[in-house]
Amino acid sequence: MNINFFDKARANMVNNQLLPNGVKNLDLIASFDNTKKELFVPESEQEVVYSDSDILISPNRYLVRSFVLAKMFEHCSFSKDDSVLVIGCLTGYSVAIISNLVSYVFGVENCKKLVQQANTVLSSMGCLNTSVFFKSNLVSGNNKNSPYDKIFIEGAVKSIPKVLVKQLKDNGEIYTVLKEDDYIGEFVRGQKIDSFISFTKLFNTHLYELSDFIIQKNDNDKIL
Repeated sequence: MNINFFDKARANMVNNQLLPNGVKNLDLIASFDNTKKELFVPESEQEVVYSDSDILISPNRYLVRSFVLAKMFEHCSFSKDDSVLVIGCLTGYSVAIISNLVSYVFGVENCKKLVQQANTVLSSMGCLNTSVFFKSNLVSGNNKNSPYDKIFIEGAVKSIPKVLVKQLKDNGEIYTVLKEDDYIGEFVRGQKIDSFISFTKLFNTHLYELSDFIIQKNDNDKIL
């Protein structure tokens, strides 16, 4: 496969996946069109990198389908002044997309190999407003660089831990898919009001659940 294959496949992804699913933000569309997703996936997945499918990156961890990711980001209303945290960013594709839309984007991932890969690729692309950090448990977020204007959880969760709410600015927003057992899940916007989160349901979709967010019975950290 050569560069022409990927360029054509990327253009087809924009025209046949993003646009038909209602993505209208021109800056967001341009970011997807100009970001080489093939740099973020294993060689074994190169042929399907721009297909309408989830791409396996590590055990039980998948890149979100591009049109679903774009539809989510459309609702995030990113601003050039935003400081954003992406939780569970894998190889950094979502971080790269957001980097063209905001002031600075931080990512956290619980696999050191993926963190190294993400930072290497992002640096090679000239994404100077990005940093990806290793966290053994994604639930902890990244307190060092908080508070954030927006937090995006790249995976499904059953609830939002308080530790992440504390990392949001007042009136800041958190985006994720809330999912109960055997339910497709709902992509939601949560706005911080005082120390609580007010949720707005945006659309139904499926994402794989992040195992770090599975609350154990003896977990003392109450959730919202």
